[in-house]
Amino acid sequence: MNPSIIGLYGESGTGKTTLIVEMINRLSKEGFNVASVKISDKKISIDSEGKDTWKHAQAGANLVVFSSENETDFLLKQNMNNSEIVNVIKSLGKYDIIIIEGANDDNIPKIRIGGIKERKNTIITYENDFEKLINFMKTEFLGRN
Repeated sequence: MNPSIIGLYGESGTGKTTLIVEMINRLSKEGFNVASVKISDKKISIDSEGKDTWKHAQAGANLVVFSSENETDFLLKQNMNNSEIVNVIKSLGKYDIIIIEGANDDNIPKIRIGGIKERKNTIITYENDFEKLINFMKTEFLGRN
């Protein structure tokens, strides 16, 4: 079974991340396996100059993996579109839902937060009613009541 995919978008400072954290917390507690993606329009990296992983990439590695006792991070030194990202997520495990913060792909159903111009395939505007949003997500996307 393929995971459901939902995007959220809104102006900076409208509470997208806060809402997504609440959604992930609630859905996870209810037994859903959730994956999340953060899309940024800024040219930034989570890797830090001078760190070993940064040095590996500077030397020419296109994929750098950092593994410790509590996590494994894959740093793929290339831009990917939403479809490519979702395919990688699917290859890593079985997820019920993938939540994409900053979704701008026309094919992804989206939740609008705040008064930002509506994007194509927007299915609902969040109006500060968390229970209504969660119920919508569970019935329309996850097939549970």
